[in-house]
Formats: sequence, C-alpha cells, structure tokens
Amino acid sequence: MAFQKVEFEFPDEESTVVDIEETSAVEIDVSGKKTKDDFVEDARVKDKPERKADPVEDELEIEVVDDTPKKDRNRKASEPPEDVTDEELEDYSEKVRKRIQHFSKGYHDERRAKEEAFRQSQELERVTQQLMEENKKLKGNVNKNQTALLEQAKKNSASETETAKREYKAAYESGDSDAVLEAQEKLTAAKLKADKLANFKVPALQVEETPVEVAKEPAPTPKVDDRAAEWQKANSWFGPDDEMTSLALGLHNKLVKQGVDPQSDEYYETIDARMRQVFPDSFEDAEPKRKTSVVAPATRSTAPKKVTLTRTQVQLAKRLGLTPQQYAKQVALDMRNNNG
Repeated sequence: MAFQKVEFEFPDEESTVVDIEETSAVEIDVSGKKTKDDFVEDARVKDKPERKADPVEDELEIEVVDDTPKKDRNRKASEPPEDVTDEELEDYSEKVRKRIQHFSKGYHDERRAKEEAFRQSQELERVTQQLMEENKKLKGNVNKNQTALLEQAKKNSASETETAKREYKAAYESGDSDAVLEAQEKLTAAKLKADKLANFKVPALQVEETPVEVAKEPAPTPKVDDRAAEWQKANSWFGPDDEMTSLALGLHNKLVKQGVDPQSDEYYETIDARMRQVFPDSFEDAEPKRKTSVVAPATRSTAPKKVTLTRTQVQLAKRLGLTPQQYAKQVALDMRNNNG
C-alpha cells in the first residue's frame, strides 16, 4: 500500500488571525437564510417610528427622587394570612372565635377597599390617556382645518384678482371712465386681500397663560398706610424688579397667615432681613441694580433647566405612555406658569 507524503505548511503571515474566546455556547446560523422570527423582527424595526429629538427635552436635567416614606422603603409585601378554618375555630372559646372572625373580616374589607381603589386608579389613568389622545387629535384637526381654510381663501382671492383684471381691461378698452374707476377699486381691494392672505400664518396652539398671569396681578396689600408707603419709597426695587417684588409679596402673605400685624416693627424687620439675605447685592449698591432691573421680566418665561420627579410621577408617566423627558417638560411648563 503506497503512502502519500504530506508536508506541513505554515499559514501565511498575512492571513487573518481570529481569536476565539471561550464563552457560553451560542448557536449561530451561517446558512444565510432568514427564519420566520427574523422577518418578524425586521418588520418591527421598520414599523417602529424614529423619535425625533426634542431640543427642549434634551436640555432638561431630570432628577428622580424616591417619594416613598423612609420606614416603608425596601420592604417586601407580606404574604396574606391564611383563612381560619372551622376546625381551627372549634379549638378556641366563643370570645376568641369572634375576635378572630372580626380580624379576618377586617382584613378582607381592607383588601377589597384597596382593590377598589386600584381599579379606580386604573380607570382614571385610562380616561386621562384617552383625553390626552383626543386633545392631541383635536389640535391636529384644528391646525388642518385652519390650513385648509387659508388655502381656500387664497384660491378665492386669486380668482377675485383675475376677475378684477378682466373687468378693468374691458372697461379700459371700452373707454368708460366710470367703469374704469370701479374696476380699479375692485382690483386694488383684491390685491390688498391677496397680500394679507400671503402674509398670514396659522397661529400655533399654545397653553393659555393670560388667566394665570391675571390671577397673580392683584395688589399684595388691601390697604396701604403711611408706613407702608414710606417703606415702599425707601425700597425703590419694589415694583420694577419682579423677582424681588414676588419674594416680598410672598413674605407678606406668610406673615399675615402667621398672625403678624402688617403695621408692626416685627413685620418690616422680618421682610427687610429676608430680602437682604436673599439679595445682598441689591442692598450693597442699590443704584446700579435699579438700572439693570429692567431685564428681570425676561426670566419669567424661561422654564427651569432642572426638574425633580418623584418615583410616583415616573411610574405614572410610563402608564400614560410618556417618557420621563416629556413628563418633565410639562412639569417645567406648569412651574413657569405658576410662577407667572
């Protein structure tokens, strides 16, 4: 029997070297054929819409805090107690049996009340989600209707302009001066209407902020006495500087609720001390501050960059189909509106 001589050949130095790490066994299909699951996964990827990044949401810094009471954190729910059987009750006296039955009934009453509250909470979330979807659809329909009406008005205006041009041309060719003047007026009116429609933009739907601002406009003190007028004259920032004025009004309301007399020395000393503590620079050099205080109102419309959400708010956002960023954006808008 002839033997074939086989020489060992070293691999080419330029060939690709692949290092294989020992890991858990993974089955790999190298046939190149897609299974049913692969097509389903591809369809999901294609059908999933790409979420456009919202610059406002990206700028928000979100902090999630645990609003669960400290004594209840990291606690697992205990198993429900087993119902006491009639055989077990026979081993106890009548008084003990009644007491056990009373506690058992109380447990089930509490359980049913919690289940009812949970069902009501789920129904409330469902209704809230439905209202949000309906509100979104209504806003979309309003925008579509406004755009359609604007386009129709532009078409009508163009038709009126063409008609006015034809009438003007016919009047000019006929030599009727009265008809020329009338046609000229129609043509001018048609052109003005067309210009207005061309420059008109459909207003975007926004959250109404005027009612909130109106509610915060009333004067802080129902009655201004001589001492209050003297204090206001000495503190020229009161009124022009919105931020300092808001703090002073808040301190006034707090002191009045605590029963402090608005005409007492304690009232004015407390406000002056707090204002100097929060705005020390305004009292060190009052004159330059009065010159730069005009820029303060611009900060009212700026939403906070950092929003703190509780775990409850994050869970509610997930149930409503919102991301924490979208929920935090709405919270920031509410904070801005409440601050006026």
